[in-house]
Amino acid sequence: MSLDIKHLARAATLLFGLAALGVSQQALAVGTAANTSINNRATVNFAVNGVAQAPIESSPTGNSVPGVNNGANTTFVVDNRIDLTVTELSGNATGTTPGQPNGVTAFTVTNTGNAPQGYQLSPTNLTGGSLFSATDVFDMSNLRVFVDANNNGTYEPATDTATNINTLAPDTGVVVFLVADTPITATNGQAANVRLTARTAAPGSNGATLMTQTAGAETPGTVDVVFGDGTAGGNVARDGQGFADDQYIVSSATLTVSKARTVVSDPFNGTSNPKSIPGAVLEYAVTVVNAGGTAATGVVITDPVPANTTFANGTYNAGASNVQVQVGANPATFCVAEVGGTDSNADGCVLAGAGVLTVGAPALATVATGAGNAVTMRFRVTINN
Repeated sequence: MSLDIKHLARAATLLFGLAALGVSQQALAVGTAANTSINNRATVNFAVNGVAQAPIESSPTGNSVPGVNNGANTTFVVDNRIDLTVTELSGNATGTTPGQPNGVTAFTVTNTGNAPQGYQLSPTNLTGGSLFSATDVFDMSNLRVFVDANNNGTYEPATDTATNINTLAPDTGVVVFLVADTPITATNGQAANVRLTARTAAPGSNGATLMTQTAGAETPGTVDVVFGDGTAGGNVARDGQGFADDQYIVSSATLTVSKARTVVSDPFNGTSNPKSIPGAVLEYAVTVVNAGGTAATGVVITDPVPANTTFANGTYNAGASNVQVQVGANPATFCVAEVGGTDSNADGCVLAGAGVLTVGAPALATVATGAGNAVTMRFRVTINN
């Protein structure tokens, strides 16, 4: 009988709240707060030989004394329903590059139960499996978890230092970041799947004291603990924890470097079928093609002048330059590689040391993706007599 009264009383309380107080849809997600005391007392009116008698009120132990206030309430406290959700925020994979430190993915942990809770947070590298149409093939390094201190959705290392959720009120959520480093060995298009798991803990314990369900029969005056979390997103039902997955996807430059040699002229044949004899002029063409997902920046080509040859000056741009740079089918540009290792005109080209040609910014700085953006650097040498 007491169990029926408890359920009827709770239902009556909720219906009254809906009709009379206009409870919001958000509040309904929480339900009646844990440790709320719910009281109920029945009254029996009756007559004897047609004569109305004094009513008798109910009591948990039974009451037979007629009259108002001679009974006692049947009382219970609402139990603690533990429920939570963990959701990935962006709906997309998180872009990263080989060797990138502190790549950030974001989740929301929401307390959908009816009492304040804490949460123990843990990040995990997953093995295999597809997410966002890419399959996990490597692990992120230095995987860490941090709570968004001001809930602004932006990871701020100096501010977001907590690694567990100390206390989260019912029907509220907090952003949690996974932060990880991408191995330098990761290549373009590879993916790494990660998981954030939140385990319900006692509020105020900073995640240290995990909650457990109450075993056995209910004690009406005690706040029992009941796990009510569901199976959405592959979670296990009623285990007091939730998880969600995200993915890092690598976008990188994938460079192919080729080098070709052409005989331009020789002392006897000129430019008509020239041969590689002493005194001949040769042209080297170094071509860089990027087939990756992002541009290569800070590109520098270093090419030692071959032994038994001499770097040729005044070979391009009507004799004004000695290095040619061309991007795709665009018009060629030129620079001067000064002998001696000092780039006096700051054009990015210099001939240093024992004849080592270096070509960098601004003459060459970026190799964009696609064959149409291939960069070719040319220079000429003379075979020594």
